[in-house]
Amino acid sequence: MLARWIILLTIVSAFPARGLELVADLSSHKIQISTGFSGTELLLFGAADGPGDIIVIVSGPDTKAVVRKKERVAGLWVNADSVEFLSVPSFFHVAATPNISASNMEAVLRTNGVGLRYQNMRAMENSDLERAAEFREALIRRKEAAGLYTKEAGEIEFVGGVLFRTKISFPATVPTGFYRVNVYQVTDEWVQSVSSIPLEIAKVGLEEAIFRFANERPALYGLFAILVAALSGYGAGMLFGRR
Repeated sequence: MLARWIILLTIVSAFPARGLELVADLSSHKIQISTGFSGTELLLFGAADGPGDIIVIVSGPDTKAVVRKKERVAGLWVNADSVEFLSVPSFFHVAATPNISASNMEAVLRTNGVGLRYQNMRAMENSDLERAAEFREALIRRKEAAGLYTKEAGEIEFVGGVLFRTKISFPATVPTGFYRVNVYQVTDEWVQSVSSIPLEIAKVGLEEAIFRFANERPALYGLFAILVAALSGYGAGMLFGRR
């Protein structure tokens, strides 16, 4: 990570007259999930010359999501209604420079279609707008509670007026896949520069082997899981039976 900071400082000092286009990078381009993974944190850092705000958008792979609404029937809670959404970001994080104007933030989110309000999370079935919006809000609240969506924008810190940095936290339940990390330099609601950074989150070791086995041979994985559960139950019964 220190080497990357040195590279950025070199770029800044090499082009003082021409001005500096937006440059950004991550402390690591790959997060490895192994046994005992409890979440991690990456440092995003960069350099930008000239006035303006910085906005960071991190978005995970799109997926499907089903939102169910429960109702109490005869004393029991049952699924009364549900809506399935497509193109749902599995992870979503926003960070911005302090005191950024609301208009600048909204302009970037709206123009690039990256804000939760502007994401193309559409209901699979034909549903009236009010019903779809209700379930959509419930989906966002669920993701926020799981730590997969940020409730409030993280803060970007400037160092020396040119260099900037921010931390991005990933929970233990973060999905695997390729992520989109975009950094925007904004002036008066206009995006002046964009920097895209690759990021991959992948399982390794025993976690990867189990994950691949479950996805490539789901029937065998299911039988194996049943066998393990049966043997565990039999072993527990023998152990406690002897007592």
